[in-house]
Amino acid sequence: MNQITAKVNAIEETDIVTYIRLRCGETDFSLIESKPPKWLSVGDDVYCTFQEPSVCISKDCPGKVSIENIIPGTLKSVRQNNSLCELTFESDVGKVVSLITQRAFERLELVEGCDATMLIRSVDLSLEPVLTPIDLNAFQATLSRMKDA
Repeated sequence: MNQITAKVNAIEETDIVTYIRLRCGETDFSLIESKPPKWLSVGDDVYCTFQEPSVCISKDCPGKVSIENIIPGTLKSVRQNNSLCELTFESDVGKVVSLITQRAFERLELVEGCDATMLIRSVDLSLEPVLTPIDLNAFQATLSRMKDA
């Protein structure tokens, strides 16, 4: 499972779906949900997760595509067998892992160190809140002060 940390830039509700706009580093993401999570607000830090098979790879593709999430990266490592390849990319958003077929890997002529573009559909992304651990002693002291007030 891929996981990146991003900041919520916008939440746009329509009659049918909600578009959630995120930013990680210099990269913008778009996520589509039927309804926004109740806990989500603009400005929140979130974990954006997506599975390895959801990451499509393109090489030398200058054309327009319908996928909104486009991440340039460099192929850092390849793990392969006779049917599947696990590709690890380094990008502005951090490490991203993709799982593609051996045929696709060969057709794209990918090699370690080459540049490629990762494409992720907006419906394949999920959000989780970034939870900050609290100091239990400090929290209890605050509660105690509130009781005394």
